[in-house]
Amino acid sequence: MTSAADLLADPYFPRLKALVIHVTGMAFYADKDADLALIVADRMDHCAIESCAAYLERLQGDGEEMDSLVAELTIGETYFFRHKEQFDALREIILPDILARNASSRRLRIWSAGCATGPEPYTLAILLKREFGAQMLGWHVSILGTDINQKFLARARDGRYDQWAFRATPDNIRHDCFIPVGKQWQIKPEYKAMVSFQYHNLTRNRFPSITDNIAGFDIIICRNVVIYFSHETVEALVPCFRESLTDGGWLVMGHAEPNMELFRSFRTVNCPGAVLYQRVDGDVPEAPPPSPRPPPRPPGPATRPAKSSPKPKPPVRPSAAPAKTAPVAVAASQPLSEVRSLADQGKWDDALRACDAVLSGDALNWRPHYLRALILDQMGDKEACEAALRRAIYLDRRAALPHYHLGLFLQRAEETEAARRSFRNVLTLLEHQPDDMLVDEGEDLDAGQLRETVGMHMKLIGM
Repeated sequence: MTSAADLLADPYFPRLKALVIHVTGMAFYADKDADLALIVADRMDHCAIESCAAYLERLQGDGEEMDSLVAELTIGETYFFRHKEQFDALREIILPDILARNASSRRLRIWSAGCATGPEPYTLAILLKREFGAQMLGWHVSILGTDINQKFLARARDGRYDQWAFRATPDNIRHDCFIPVGKQWQIKPEYKAMVSFQYHNLTRNRFPSITDNIAGFDIIICRNVVIYFSHETVEALVPCFRESLTDGGWLVMGHAEPNMELFRSFRTVNCPGAVLYQRVDGDVPEAPPPSPRPPPRPPGPATRPAKSSPKPKPPVRPSAAPAKTAPVAVAASQPLSEVRSLADQGKWDDALRACDAVLSGDALNWRPHYLRALILDQMGDKEACEAALRRAIYLDRRAALPHYHLGLFLQRAEETEAARRSFRNVLTLLEHQPDDMLVDEGEDLDAGQLRETVGMHMKLIGM
Protein backbone atom coordinates (compact mmCIF):
# COMPACT_ATOMS: atom_id res chain seq x y z
CA MET A 1 0.00 0.00 0.00
CA THR A 2 1.41 3.38 -1.05
CA SER A 3 1.24 6.11 1.59
CA ALA A 4 0.71 9.82 0.98
CA ALA A 5 4.29 10.41 2.15
CA ASP A 6 5.58 7.94 -0.48
CA LEU A 7 3.64 9.77 -3.18
CA LEU A 8 5.00 13.15 -2.20
CA ALA A 9 8.52 11.81 -2.66
CA ASP A 10 7.74 10.09 -5.97
CA PRO A 11 9.18 11.85 -9.07
CA TYR A 12 5.97 11.06 -11.01
CA PHE A 13 3.72 12.85 -8.52
CA PRO A 14 4.22 16.35 -10.05
CA ARG A 15 3.16 14.95 -13.44
CA LEU A 16 0.09 13.36 -11.90
CA LYS A 17 -0.81 16.63 -10.16
CA ALA A 18 -0.41 18.53 -13.43
CA LEU A 19 -2.77 16.08 -15.16
CA VAL A 20 -5.39 16.47 -12.44
CA ILE A 21 -5.29 20.27 -12.62
CA HIS A 22 -5.39 20.12 -16.43
CA VAL A 23 -8.50 17.91 -16.45
CA THR A 24 -10.43 19.66 -13.66
CA GLY A 25 -9.09 23.22 -13.80
CA MET A 26 -8.81 23.01 -10.02
CA ALA A 27 -5.74 25.13 -9.31
CA PHE A 28 -6.94 24.81 -5.70
CA TYR A 29 -4.65 21.75 -5.51
CA ALA A 30 -1.60 23.55 -6.91
CA ASP A 31 -0.24 24.22 -3.40
CA LYS A 32 -2.02 21.43 -1.55
CA ASP A 33 0.17 18.45 -2.33
CA ALA A 34 -0.53 16.71 0.97
CA ASP A 35 -4.31 16.85 0.47
CA LEU A 36 -4.04 15.62 -3.10
CA ALA A 37 -1.64 12.83 -2.13
CA LEU A 38 -4.05 11.52 0.52
CA ILE A 39 -6.87 11.27 -2.02
CA VAL A 40 -4.67 9.74 -4.73
CA ALA A 41 -3.20 7.21 -2.30
CA ASP A 42 -6.72 6.09 -1.37
CA ARG A 43 -7.66 5.62 -5.04
CA MET A 44 -4.42 3.73 -5.73
CA ASP A 45 -5.19 1.42 -2.83
CA HIS A 46 -8.70 0.89 -4.19
CA CYS A 47 -7.25 -0.01 -7.62
CA ALA A 48 -4.52 -2.20 -6.10
CA ILE A 49 -1.85 -0.07 -7.78
CA GLU A 50 1.36 0.60 -5.87
CA SER A 51 3.33 2.70 -8.37
CA CYS A 52 2.58 6.37 -9.01
CA ALA A 53 3.79 5.92 -12.59
CA ALA A 54 1.38 3.01 -13.09
CA TYR A 55 -1.52 5.01 -11.66
CA LEU A 56 -0.66 7.98 -13.87
CA GLU A 57 -0.74 5.65 -16.88
CA ARG A 58 -4.11 4.30 -15.69
CA LEU A 59 -5.55 7.81 -15.43
CA GLN A 60 -4.36 8.73 -18.91
CA GLY A 61 -6.05 5.71 -20.47
CA ASP A 62 -9.05 5.06 -18.23
CA GLY A 63 -11.81 7.65 -18.20
CA GLU A 64 -13.72 5.78 -15.51
CA GLU A 65 -10.85 5.96 -13.03
CA MET A 66 -10.35 9.65 -13.79
CA ASP A 67 -14.06 10.15 -13.06
CA SER A 68 -13.67 8.29 -9.76
CA LEU A 69 -10.71 10.44 -8.77
CA VAL A 70 -12.56 13.64 -9.73
CA ALA A 71 -15.47 12.47 -7.57
CA GLU A 72 -13.14 12.38 -4.56
CA LEU A 73 -11.52 15.72 -5.38
CA THR A 74 -14.68 17.77 -5.79
CA ILE A 75 -16.58 19.08 -2.80
CA GLY A 76 -20.31 18.36 -2.67
CA GLU A 77 -21.17 20.30 0.49
CA THR A 78 -24.43 22.03 -0.34
CA TYR A 79 -27.95 22.37 1.00
CA PHE A 80 -31.31 23.90 0.17
CA PHE A 81 -31.62 27.70 0.38
CA ARG A 82 -27.88 28.02 1.03
CA HIS A 83 -26.79 31.67 1.40
CA LYS A 84 -30.33 32.89 1.86
CA GLU A 85 -29.41 36.51 1.06
CA GLN A 86 -28.72 35.53 -2.54
CA PHE A 87 -32.12 33.89 -2.87
CA ASP A 88 -33.66 37.05 -1.40
CA ALA A 89 -31.89 39.01 -4.15
CA LEU A 90 -33.24 36.60 -6.76
CA ARG A 91 -36.75 36.98 -5.38
CA GLU A 92 -36.75 40.74 -4.97
CA ILE A 93 -34.45 42.07 -7.71
CA ILE A 94 -33.59 39.56 -10.43
CA LEU A 95 -36.80 37.61 -11.01
CA PRO A 96 -39.14 40.66 -11.10
CA ASP A 97 -36.81 42.23 -13.68
CA ILE A 98 -36.75 39.12 -15.87
CA LEU A 99 -40.48 38.44 -15.59
CA ALA A 100 -41.18 41.95 -16.85
CA ARG A 101 -38.57 41.73 -19.61
CA ASN A 102 -39.69 38.28 -20.83
CA ALA A 103 -43.45 38.90 -20.54
CA SER A 104 -43.94 38.63 -24.30
CA SER A 105 -41.83 35.49 -24.86
CA ARG A 106 -43.01 33.79 -21.62
CA ARG A 107 -39.74 31.91 -21.31
CA LEU A 108 -37.19 31.66 -18.51
CA ARG A 109 -33.87 29.83 -18.70
CA ILE A 110 -31.52 29.35 -15.73
CA TRP A 111 -28.12 27.64 -15.41
CA SER A 112 -26.78 26.37 -12.09
CA ALA A 113 -23.08 25.83 -12.89
CA GLY A 114 -21.35 23.50 -10.44
CA CYS A 115 -24.64 22.24 -9.00
CA ALA A 116 -23.11 19.34 -7.00
CA THR A 117 -25.95 17.05 -5.82
CA GLY A 118 -28.72 19.41 -6.93
CA PRO A 119 -30.11 21.43 -3.98
CA GLU A 120 -29.43 24.74 -5.73
CA PRO A 121 -31.42 24.11 -8.96
CA TYR A 122 -34.21 22.44 -6.99
CA THR A 123 -34.32 25.43 -4.63
CA LEU A 124 -34.79 27.63 -7.69
CA ALA A 125 -37.66 25.43 -8.87
CA ILE A 126 -39.32 25.67 -5.46
CA LEU A 127 -38.87 29.44 -5.33
CA LEU A 128 -40.30 29.92 -8.82
CA LYS A 129 -43.30 27.65 -8.45
CA ARG A 130 -44.33 28.70 -4.97
CA GLU A 131 -43.77 32.44 -5.19
CA PHE A 132 -44.08 33.27 -8.89
CA GLY A 133 -46.34 30.47 -10.08
CA ALA A 134 -49.38 32.68 -10.61
CA GLN A 135 -47.36 35.14 -12.72
CA MET A 136 -45.74 32.37 -14.75
CA LEU A 137 -48.75 30.30 -15.78
CA GLY A 138 -48.08 29.07 -19.31
CA TRP A 139 -44.37 29.94 -19.23
CA HIS A 140 -41.66 27.59 -20.45
CA VAL A 141 -39.17 27.34 -17.58
CA SER A 142 -35.87 25.51 -17.98
CA ILE A 143 -33.42 25.07 -15.09
CA LEU A 144 -30.17 23.32 -16.00
CA GLY A 145 -27.72 21.98 -13.43
CA THR A 146 -24.20 21.01 -14.50
CA ASP A 147 -21.19 19.54 -12.73
CA ILE A 148 -18.03 17.54 -13.48
CA ASN A 149 -18.78 14.96 -10.79
CA GLN A 150 -20.89 12.17 -12.26
CA LYS A 151 -21.72 10.69 -8.86
CA PHE A 152 -23.13 14.04 -7.79
CA LEU A 153 -25.16 14.28 -11.00
CA ALA A 154 -26.64 10.81 -10.46
CA ARG A 155 -27.72 11.81 -6.94
CA ALA A 156 -29.12 15.09 -8.26
CA ARG A 157 -31.24 13.27 -10.84
CA ASP A 158 -32.50 10.94 -8.12
CA GLY A 159 -33.59 13.92 -6.03
CA ARG A 160 -33.38 12.26 -2.60
CA TYR A 161 -31.78 14.04 0.35
CA ASP A 162 -30.93 13.42 3.99
CA GLN A 163 -32.21 15.60 6.78
CA TRP A 164 -28.93 17.56 6.90
CA ALA A 165 -29.63 19.04 3.43
CA PHE A 166 -32.60 20.92 4.93
CA ARG A 167 -30.79 22.70 7.74
CA ALA A 168 -31.63 26.12 6.23
CA THR A 169 -35.09 25.12 4.97
CA PRO A 170 -38.31 25.99 6.83
CA ASP A 171 -40.24 22.88 7.87
CA ASN A 172 -43.30 23.88 5.84
CA ILE A 173 -41.20 23.93 2.66
CA ARG A 174 -39.76 20.50 3.33
CA HIS A 175 -43.19 19.02 4.04
CA ASP A 176 -44.90 20.73 1.09
CA CYS A 177 -42.22 20.11 -1.56
CA PHE A 178 -40.79 16.70 -0.60
CA ILE A 179 -42.09 13.22 0.08
CA PRO A 180 -40.62 11.25 3.02
CA VAL A 181 -38.92 8.04 1.84
CA GLY A 182 -37.50 6.18 4.82
CA LYS A 183 -35.02 8.52 6.44
CA GLN A 184 -34.70 10.63 3.29
CA TRP A 185 -36.85 13.15 1.45
CA GLN A 186 -37.71 12.88 -2.28
CA ILE A 187 -38.46 16.08 -4.19
CA LYS A 188 -41.97 16.10 -5.63
CA PRO A 189 -42.42 15.54 -9.38
CA GLU A 190 -43.82 19.02 -10.09
CA TYR A 191 -40.51 20.57 -8.97
CA LYS A 192 -38.29 17.86 -10.39
CA ALA A 193 -39.87 18.30 -13.84
CA MET A 194 -38.51 21.86 -14.05
CA VAL A 195 -34.87 20.77 -13.68
CA SER A 196 -32.46 18.81 -15.89
CA PHE A 197 -28.85 17.84 -15.25
CA GLN A 198 -25.87 17.24 -17.49
CA TYR A 199 -22.11 16.91 -17.36
CA HIS A 200 -20.15 20.06 -18.14
CA ASN A 201 -16.54 20.99 -17.43
CA LEU A 202 -16.22 24.77 -17.23
CA THR A 203 -12.52 24.75 -18.06
CA ARG A 204 -12.59 22.26 -20.94
CA ASN A 205 -15.99 22.52 -22.66
CA ARG A 206 -16.61 25.48 -24.95
CA PHE A 207 -19.47 27.83 -24.08
CA PRO A 208 -21.73 29.41 -25.10
CA SER A 209 -22.73 26.52 -27.34
CA ILE A 210 -26.20 25.59 -28.53
CA THR A 211 -24.81 22.12 -29.28
CA ASP A 212 -24.05 21.61 -25.57
CA ASN A 213 -27.29 23.25 -24.39
CA ILE A 214 -25.20 26.03 -22.79
CA ALA A 215 -26.51 29.27 -24.30
CA GLY A 216 -29.12 31.99 -23.98
CA PHE A 217 -29.64 32.05 -20.21
CA ASP A 218 -31.57 34.70 -18.31
CA ILE A 219 -29.78 33.77 -15.07
CA ILE A 220 -26.48 32.00 -14.42
CA ILE A 221 -25.65 30.99 -10.86
CA CYS A 222 -22.06 29.89 -10.26
CA ARG A 223 -21.43 30.01 -6.53
CA ASN A 224 -18.31 28.76 -4.77
CA VAL A 225 -16.96 27.12 -7.92
CA VAL A 226 -14.40 29.43 -9.50
CA ILE A 227 -12.66 29.97 -6.15
CA TYR A 228 -10.91 26.67 -6.94
CA PHE A 229 -9.58 27.96 -10.30
CA SER A 230 -6.53 30.05 -11.07
CA HIS A 231 -6.90 33.78 -11.69
CA GLU A 232 -6.04 33.26 -15.37
CA THR A 233 -8.73 30.58 -15.73
CA VAL A 234 -11.38 32.76 -14.09
CA GLU A 235 -10.34 35.67 -16.30
CA ALA A 236 -11.05 33.49 -19.35
CA LEU A 237 -14.34 32.17 -17.97
CA VAL A 238 -16.03 35.46 -17.05
CA PRO A 239 -16.46 36.66 -20.69
CA CYS A 240 -17.89 33.24 -21.56
CA PHE A 241 -20.45 33.56 -18.77
CA ARG A 242 -21.35 37.00 -20.12
CA GLU A 243 -21.80 35.73 -23.67
CA SER A 244 -23.96 32.86 -22.38
CA LEU A 245 -26.45 35.39 -20.99
CA THR A 246 -29.15 37.18 -22.93
CA ASP A 247 -28.94 40.98 -22.97
CA GLY A 248 -30.17 42.01 -19.52
CA GLY A 249 -29.42 38.57 -18.05
CA TRP A 250 -27.96 38.19 -14.56
CA LEU A 251 -24.87 36.42 -13.19
CA VAL A 252 -24.83 35.42 -9.51
CA MET A 253 -21.46 34.46 -8.08
CA GLY A 254 -20.56 33.25 -4.60
CA HIS A 255 -20.05 35.75 -1.82
CA ALA A 256 -16.36 34.81 -1.62
CA GLU A 257 -15.57 34.99 -5.33
CA PRO A 258 -12.49 36.80 -6.71
CA ASN A 259 -11.82 40.46 -7.39
CA MET A 260 -14.87 42.30 -8.76
CA GLU A 261 -12.57 43.97 -11.29
CA LEU A 262 -12.97 40.78 -13.33
CA PHE A 263 -16.66 41.62 -13.76
CA ARG A 264 -16.20 45.20 -14.97
CA SER A 265 -18.04 44.46 -18.25
CA PHE A 266 -21.22 43.90 -16.21
CA ARG A 267 -23.53 46.32 -14.46
CA THR A 268 -22.88 45.67 -10.77
CA VAL A 269 -25.65 45.77 -8.16
CA ASN A 270 -24.67 45.53 -4.50
CA CYS A 271 -27.30 44.36 -2.05
CA PRO A 272 -27.16 42.94 1.50
CA GLY A 273 -25.18 39.69 1.44
CA ALA A 274 -24.90 39.50 -2.36
CA VAL A 275 -23.28 41.14 -5.37
CA LEU A 276 -25.16 40.76 -8.64
CA TYR A 277 -23.87 41.23 -12.18
CA GLN A 278 -26.12 42.12 -15.11
CA ARG A 279 -25.20 41.92 -18.77
CA VAL A 280 -26.06 45.24 -20.42
CA ASP A 281 -24.90 45.51 -24.02
CA GLY A 282 -23.27 48.78 -25.04
CA ASP A 283 -21.89 51.15 -22.42
CA VAL A 284 -22.15 49.79 -18.92
CA PRO A 285 -24.07 52.33 -16.79
CA GLU A 286 -23.16 53.35 -13.29
CA ALA A 287 -24.81 50.85 -10.97
CA PRO A 288 -27.68 52.44 -9.01
CA PRO A 289 -28.01 51.65 -5.34
CA PRO A 290 -30.53 48.87 -4.65
CA SER A 291 -33.91 50.00 -3.44
CA PRO A 292 -34.63 49.45 0.25
CA ARG A 293 -35.86 45.95 0.93
CA PRO A 294 -37.88 44.48 3.77
CA PRO A 295 -36.11 42.17 6.20
CA PRO A 296 -35.28 38.76 4.69
CA ARG A 297 -38.08 36.23 4.98
CA PRO A 298 -38.37 32.51 4.28
CA PRO A 299 -40.15 31.34 1.13
CA GLY A 300 -43.85 32.00 1.54
CA PRO A 301 -46.84 29.75 0.98
CA ALA A 302 -47.80 28.54 -2.46
CA THR A 303 -49.54 31.04 -4.72
CA ARG A 304 -51.31 30.53 -7.62
CA PRO A 305 -30.94 46.17 -31.51
CA ALA A 306 -28.45 47.18 -28.90
CA LYS A 307 -24.73 47.41 -29.52
CA SER A 308 -23.30 43.94 -28.96
CA SER A 309 -20.05 43.25 -27.22
CA PRO A 310 -17.29 41.31 -29.00
CA LYS A 311 -17.45 37.56 -28.56
CA PRO A 312 -14.71 36.41 -26.18
CA LYS A 313 -12.46 33.50 -26.72
CA PRO A 314 -13.69 30.32 -25.01
CA PRO A 315 -11.69 28.73 -22.22
CA VAL A 316 -8.48 27.28 -23.63
CA ARG A 317 -7.22 23.90 -22.58
CA PRO A 318 -3.97 24.22 -20.68
CA SER A 319 -1.79 22.31 -23.11
CA ALA A 320 -1.65 22.61 -26.86
CA ALA A 321 -3.23 19.78 -28.83
CA PRO A 322 -2.52 18.67 -32.38
CA ALA A 323 -4.86 19.93 -35.07
CA LYS A 324 -8.00 17.85 -35.28
CA THR A 325 -9.02 15.96 -38.36
CA ALA A 326 -11.77 17.68 -40.32
CA PRO A 327 -15.04 15.78 -40.66
CA VAL A 328 -15.81 14.08 -43.93
CA ALA A 329 -19.04 16.08 -44.32
CA VAL A 330 -19.01 19.61 -45.73
CA ALA A 331 -18.66 22.37 -43.14
CA ALA A 332 -21.73 24.41 -42.17
CA SER A 333 -22.77 27.09 -44.65
CA GLN A 334 -22.70 30.79 -43.82
CA PRO A 335 -26.51 30.93 -43.31
CA LEU A 336 -26.28 28.05 -40.82
CA SER A 337 -23.43 29.82 -39.04
CA GLU A 338 -25.74 32.81 -38.64
CA VAL A 339 -28.45 30.55 -37.22
CA ARG A 340 -26.00 29.11 -34.71
CA SER A 341 -24.75 32.59 -33.74
CA LEU A 342 -28.29 33.82 -33.07
CA ALA A 343 -29.02 30.67 -31.03
CA ASP A 344 -25.84 31.03 -28.98
CA GLN A 345 -27.03 34.55 -28.06
CA GLY A 346 -30.39 33.21 -26.93
CA LYS A 347 -32.25 35.05 -29.74
CA TRP A 348 -34.52 32.07 -30.22
CA ASP A 349 -37.24 33.68 -32.36
CA ASP A 350 -34.67 35.25 -34.70
CA ALA A 351 -32.75 31.97 -34.86
CA LEU A 352 -35.89 30.02 -35.73
CA ARG A 353 -36.83 32.45 -38.51
CA ALA A 354 -33.30 32.29 -39.92
CA CYS A 355 -33.35 28.49 -39.77
CA ASP A 356 -36.72 28.30 -41.51
CA ALA A 357 -35.34 30.58 -44.24
CA VAL A 358 -32.48 28.12 -44.79
CA LEU A 359 -34.92 25.20 -44.87
CA SER A 360 -37.08 26.90 -47.49
CA GLY A 361 -34.23 26.47 -49.96
CA ASP A 362 -32.61 23.30 -48.61
CA ALA A 363 -35.32 21.13 -47.06
CA LEU A 364 -33.47 17.85 -47.62
CA ASN A 365 -30.36 18.87 -45.67
CA TRP A 366 -30.34 17.33 -42.18
CA ARG A 367 -28.30 20.16 -40.64
CA PRO A 368 -30.95 22.91 -40.54
CA HIS A 369 -33.50 20.39 -39.23
CA TYR A 370 -31.06 19.49 -36.45
CA LEU A 371 -30.39 23.12 -35.50
CA ARG A 372 -34.11 23.83 -35.67
CA ALA A 373 -34.68 21.02 -33.17
CA LEU A 374 -32.18 22.53 -30.71
CA ILE A 375 -33.86 25.93 -31.01
CA LEU A 376 -37.36 24.49 -30.57
CA ASP A 377 -36.14 22.60 -27.51
CA GLN A 378 -35.11 25.89 -25.88
CA MET A 379 -38.44 27.45 -26.86
CA GLY A 380 -40.31 24.67 -25.08
CA ASP A 381 -41.94 23.07 -28.14
CA LYS A 382 -41.16 19.47 -27.27
CA GLU A 383 -43.32 17.85 -29.94
CA ALA A 384 -41.81 19.91 -32.76
CA CYS A 385 -38.30 19.40 -31.34
CA GLU A 386 -38.64 15.62 -31.43
CA ALA A 387 -40.14 15.73 -34.93
CA ALA A 388 -37.23 17.86 -36.21
CA LEU A 389 -34.65 15.52 -34.68
CA ARG A 390 -36.31 12.47 -36.23
CA ARG A 391 -36.51 14.29 -39.57
CA ALA A 392 -32.77 15.01 -39.43
CA ILE A 393 -32.08 11.33 -38.68
CA TYR A 394 -34.37 10.23 -41.52
CA LEU A 395 -32.46 12.46 -43.95
CA ASP A 396 -29.04 11.13 -42.86
CA ARG A 397 -28.87 8.23 -40.40
CA ARG A 398 -25.06 8.59 -40.32
CA ALA A 399 -25.22 12.02 -38.64
CA ALA A 400 -24.24 11.40 -35.02
CA LEU A 401 -25.48 14.57 -33.30
CA PRO A 402 -29.20 14.17 -34.09
CA HIS A 403 -29.05 10.68 -32.53
CA TYR A 404 -27.23 12.14 -29.51
CA HIS A 405 -29.71 14.96 -28.94
CA LEU A 406 -32.65 12.62 -29.46
CA GLY A 407 -31.10 10.51 -26.69
CA LEU A 408 -30.92 13.58 -24.43
CA PHE A 409 -34.51 14.49 -25.30
CA LEU A 410 -35.76 10.99 -24.49
CA GLN A 411 -33.65 10.86 -21.33
CA ARG A 412 -35.32 14.05 -20.04
CA ALA A 413 -38.70 12.51 -20.90
CA GLU A 414 -37.65 9.47 -18.80
CA GLU A 415 -38.00 7.17 -21.82
CA THR A 416 -34.90 5.33 -20.68
CA GLU A 417 -34.83 2.40 -23.08
CA ALA A 418 -35.42 4.61 -26.12
CA ALA A 419 -32.71 7.02 -24.92
CA ARG A 420 -30.32 4.11 -24.49
CA ARG A 421 -30.97 3.01 -28.11
CA SER A 422 -30.21 6.51 -29.40
CA PHE A 423 -26.96 6.68 -27.44
CA ARG A 424 -25.95 3.25 -28.73
CA ASN A 425 -26.58 4.49 -32.27
CA VAL A 426 -24.10 7.30 -31.64
CA LEU A 427 -21.44 4.88 -30.40
CA THR A 428 -22.00 2.65 -33.42
CA LEU A 429 -21.58 5.60 -35.80
CA LEU A 430 -18.38 6.65 -34.04
CA GLU A 431 -16.97 3.13 -33.75
CA HIS A 432 -14.36 3.49 -36.48
CA GLN A 433 -13.78 7.24 -36.17
CA PRO A 434 -10.41 8.42 -34.81
CA ASP A 435 -10.65 10.37 -31.57
CA ASP A 436 -9.55 13.63 -33.19
CA MET A 437 -12.11 13.50 -36.01
CA LEU A 438 -14.37 16.56 -35.73
CA VAL A 439 -18.07 15.75 -35.48
CA ASP A 440 -20.20 17.28 -38.22
CA GLU A 441 -22.14 20.30 -36.84
CA GLY A 442 -20.34 19.88 -33.51
CA GLU A 443 -18.24 23.08 -33.66
CA ASP A 444 -14.92 21.86 -32.16
CA LEU A 445 -16.40 18.67 -30.69
CA ASP A 446 -14.42 15.60 -31.72
CA ALA A 447 -15.37 11.92 -31.85
CA GLY A 448 -13.41 11.07 -28.71
CA GLN A 449 -15.20 13.75 -26.68
CA LEU A 450 -18.61 12.73 -27.97
CA ARG A 451 -17.89 9.07 -27.20
CA GLU A 452 -16.88 10.04 -23.67
CA THR A 453 -19.98 12.20 -23.16
CA VAL A 454 -22.34 9.51 -24.45
CA GLY A 455 -20.66 6.99 -22.15
CA MET A 456 -21.34 9.30 -19.19
CA HIS A 457 -25.03 9.56 -20.06
CA MET A 458 -25.33 5.80 -20.50
CA LYS A 459 -23.77 5.21 -17.09
CA LEU A 460 -26.18 7.69 -15.52
CA ILE A 461 -29.26 5.95 -16.95
CA GLY A 462 -27.79 2.44 -16.58
CA MET A 463 -26.00 0.64 -19.37
